[in-house]
This record gives sequence, structure tokens and C-alpha cells, in this order.
Amino acid sequence: MNIVFLRGSIPPVNEHPEKLLYDSIENCEDHWTQLFYYLTKKMDANGELLYQGGIREFRIDDNFTERWVNKLKKYSPKFKPDLIISRGGFPFYDDFITKYPKAKKIYYGAGARFYPQTDFTNYDLFLVDSQKQRHEIKAKGKRASLFIKPAAILFKPHNVKKEYDICFMANASQAVIKRHKLLLKSFSNTKYKILNLGNKDKSFIKLAKKLNVDITWEGWDSRKNLPKKISKCKIGICCSTNYDSCPRVIPEYLACGLPVVATNNMNFWQEKYITKESGLLVDENKLLYGVESVLNKTYNIRKFYDNNINMNIAVDSLYKIIKKIL
Repeated sequence: MNIVFLRGSIPPVNEHPEKLLYDSIENCEDHWTQLFYYLTKKMDANGELLYQGGIREFRIDDNFTERWVNKLKKYSPKFKPDLIISRGGFPFYDDFITKYPKAKKIYYGAGARFYPQTDFTNYDLFLVDSQKQRHEIKAKGKRASLFIKPAAILFKPHNVKKEYDICFMANASQAVIKRHKLLLKSFSNTKYKILNLGNKDKSFIKLAKKLNVDITWEGWDSRKNLPKKISKCKIGICCSTNYDSCPRVIPEYLACGLPVVATNNMNFWQEKYITKESGLLVDENKLLYGVESVLNKTYNIRKFYDNNINMNIAVDSLYKIIKKIL
């Protein structure tokens, strides 16, 4: 079995491409790379993970190589792929995909991008985050399966002092989707201490002061440094719009041992991630209630994560899904 994983484009220089560099698969910050790698081991397959942009070859072992290639349409792996898994249906994938008409093809796109940007018919199977998305794909006559999204292996609890009540992991550059204003307004004039992990914006710093929100703006950091910072908090919060689906911060919070309060409008497999054992789903006007409720309960979150979402479970689940189309 030969598998190609299409991962997308490397980030521009000003977006920290060094965050993609790693010396071993365990230290990789990207959960997709880890998921694809362990899937090839499960399937006893040869694998190549391809980014467009730059020039780099990193051979993890004899059967798995990550490559950065200048132009994907001009690149051909040394083997002919039997399976192509596409993370995001970007237009520059099309020329590569059509070179291998006999290969089975799987698509995953998060949020509102759960459809490919170009030819829907190129794909045999769609991985989706919610029942709603699955129904929409099936209505088009295509196979769709609910997908488990794990955190990267480096996300785990740290034994540090709980200095903050709430962790809000979201970049200000995505504030419309991640709803920074909703978060700040929900905790105006309250006693709760909030830690924001993500790119900062002066307008939100100013708004937080105006609303009297006790929030520390930590700024952007490499994902390898996030678990220790997340572990300084008691609860993780996620209040995105329904444009989002299964934001990766949810499994990352859980992997670090934090219960999660999330708004119930997002497209994600809710009962797989948030149950009475792991947190609370609330209406967008009930974030404060959610935090108060969850802080009054005792959880074993890492146990929940290991029993439902971790990397091994995600790999096994994806393997079973793929076997149905091969």
C-alpha cells in the first residue's frame, strides 16, 4: 500500500515556518503529520506527506518521508499512490490528484471548508466533523464518515500552579470567528482570571480594560510551549461561530487535562468530545454559567481524553473508515 498525504502550503516566512520543523515524530507540533505517520504504520504502508512551497526532505523512517516541493503539479512520488488523503481541497491539488485516476481519494476540510474548493467528484470519501456535514455530503451521493480529531502528542498535563480560571486559546486575527468580543463581554466585571494564548490586538486589549475583564494577553507561542501554559488554567473555553467545526483547541484542552466549556452552535461531533465527564455545552449567552458550573465539579479529563480521542483511537478509527473504501 502506498499513501500520499496532501498537507497544504508551508506558511509564509512571517508566519513562523520553523514551527513545522521537528527532529522526531513525537516532537512534531502538527497532529496531522503524526496522524498520517501512525496511519501508515497501522496499514504497513509507504507514505509521503507533501507541502507545496520551499525545498525540504525529512525522512522519518524508511517508509515515511515529509517533502516540501516548489510546485506540487510537477512532483511525482517514487511510488504510484494507491490512496491520496487531502487535508483541504486547495486548487493546486487538482493537477496532482488527476495524475492518479485509479487511486482512492479522501478529503477533509475543517469548518465551512468541508467541501473542496474545486471538483467535488474527485473524492471517494469525505471526513466530516458533524452529523449535519455528513448529511450534506450524503445528499450529494458521496460517502461521508465522522472523524475523530486528536491533539498532537506533545499536549499533556503539566504539574504547575493553577494561576488562571479560564484559558482562551485564539488568535486575534481570527476574532470574528473565535469571537473575542463575546468572550470579553461575557466576563465583564467578574472575578475570573483569563489567560489568552494567541496573537494579540490593541483594540481587544483596550476593550478588555473598558469592560473590566481580568485577562492576560500572553501572545503567540510555539505549540510545543503551549501545554505548560494551558496547564496553568482550570478550564478551557471555546466560543467560535458556526463557521468553525471541531476547533483543534478542544482536543488540546482535553489532552492537557482541562474540562471544556464550549458554545453549542459549532459543527462538531459534540458527544465525542464534551459530555458530563469532560465539560459543558452552552448557548452563547451562557458562557458565565458554564464556567461557574464546571468549576464546581471534579473531573478526570486526561482519562476521558485517553478513552475517547487520543492519537491511537483516532488512528484506529480512521483505519476502519479507510478499509471500507479500499
